[in-house]
Amino acid sequence: MSKTGSLFALVWLITLGGGIVILGALGALTNDSEISPLFPAYRLAWTGWSLEVAALLVTLYALAVGPFRNWRATVLFFYATCTAFLIPLTNDVFVNKGALPGSNGSDARANAAGAGLVIIFVGNYLQAILAAFHDVEPKAEQMQSNGSKDLA
Repeated sequence: MSKTGSLFALVWLITLGGGIVILGALGALTNDSEISPLFPAYRLAWTGWSLEVAALLVTLYALAVGPFRNWRATVLFFYATCTAFLIPLTNDVFVNKGALPGSNGSDARANAAGAGLVIIFVGNYLQAILAAFHDVEPKAEQMQSNGSKDLA
C-alpha cells in the first residue's frame, strides 16, 4: 500500500472510531431512560443524526460518481461542515437530557457523544485536505505533429 493510501486508511479509521463512539453514546442515552425515546429532546437529537446520515449518503454517492475537478475535497468539506453544525446542537440536547427523568448519569454519555462528534469532524476535515492534495486531473496529452504535411 502506498504512503498516501495508508494515510487515507488512517484518517478513515479515525472517523470510523468517532462514529462507533457516537453510536454507543446514542444507544446508552436512549436505553438508560424510563421515558420514551420519542421525548422531544430525543426527537431533536435523532433528527440531527438523521440529517447527518443523509449527508453521509449524499457524500458517499458523490464520492462514487463525482466527475468534476476536486470533487472529493468539495464533498468532504460539505460533509465536515454539516458535522460541525451538529456538534453544538447534539451536545446541547444530550447535556440537557441529563436532567430528564430516569437519566442515570447521562452527562458522561453526553460528553462521550460530543467527543465522538469532534473525532468525526477532525477526520472529515483531514480527509478533505488529503483529497484536495491528491484529486487532480491528469494533464491532457499533447498531440504530436510533424508539420503541415500531415494535414494533406
